Amino acid sequence: MKDKKVDWTFNLKKLPKYDQEYLRLMIQEILENKSFKNSGKSFLKYYPNANNFTMFNNKNTMQTYMNDFSVPYAYTSSHLLDSKKYWFAWTYYQENIRKNEKNIIY
Repeated sequence: MKDKKVDWTFNLKKLPKYDQEYLRLMIQEILENKSFKNSGKSFLKYYPNANNFTMFNNKNTMQTYMNDFSVPYAYTSSHLLDSKKYWFAWTYYQENIRKNEKNIIY
């Protein structure tokens, strides 16, 4: 996935190059996973209407930002990178999911 499809809420270039690469690969692996959450479905089939892909460096900021959308969101977090965690979130809409349900991926 290209960076232009992901909104970064912090200056990625301030991170060491290896952490920049880790976060980009994390996003790519999530979006290109052939069996997302061991479902047997790709990410795009699991979340066919996924949108608003955003990377955060603060969980509270992520929750505040993502709660502004009228559809549910899901997210996953990185491993600690230099004692800091990052969160990758996206919105989605599926008819069989209640409007205000939040979906956390571990």
